[in-house]
Amino acid sequence: MRWPIALCLLLLTACTQYGTIRETMPEGFQAWQATPPEYRFGPGDEIEIKMIYHPELSDRLLVAPDGRVSLPLVGSVRVEGKTSDELAAELKALYRRELREPDVTVIGRAFASQRVLVGGEVMAPGVYTITGRLGAMQAAMLAGGFRETARLDQVALIRRGPDDKPMLRIVNVEAVLNGSGSGNDVPLMPHDIVFVPRSTVAEIDLWVEQYINRTLPFGRSFNYSINRNTNPATQ
Repeated sequence: MRWPIALCLLLLTACTQYGTIRETMPEGFQAWQATPPEYRFGPGDEIEIKMIYHPELSDRLLVAPDGRVSLPLVGSVRVEGKTSDELAAELKALYRRELREPDVTVIGRAFASQRVLVGGEVMAPGVYTITGRLGAMQAAMLAGGFRETARLDQVALIRRGPDDKPMLRIVNVEAVLNGSGSGNDVPLMPHDIVFVPRSTVAEIDLWVEQYINRTLPFGRSFNYSINRNTNPATQ
């Protein structure tokens, strides 16, 4: 299931009504895991498919906007949302219908789908493409910087974890900015959500209840996808 972009942005803008984030885990979230999830391919990524015993079928391909690639003998194959190992296993099964003992390896060569959502008390909330090693603070800077009403010591980082369940971590960006917490920031992964809360009112579990559990029909699985940039300033 995808999250429509309009609902993602509704989530981000609506969150500005709520601010004080507790360290307790909101309902529906799992514990944060420091090990990042394995990368899943998306549109615009370049992949290399290597066939050891059939090198004539090896190729480098660009994942189309619909998340698919076209391959000889097996035709159109959906790549979006799959890891290298998952795609290799699927291709091996497909090629087995045509070839004896196909040995398939999939390697990611270039990645274009590394986008994050930045919302809340930033100047230009929206979807941004990240390159290199960026943290929550740098993502907020990409979004035009912080508003005066931003609460910098409790920035929420939400990430899709194992089994597509959401994980939450609080980042003290204020400490990062003043140099007292340089190790507090967290390197971002594709499809992370960075939410900068207001300096007043409520708790994140109330936000989760009103704007995720009741508004977004993801059944607590946090299964979402960001497939385009909705911020004209970044296009």
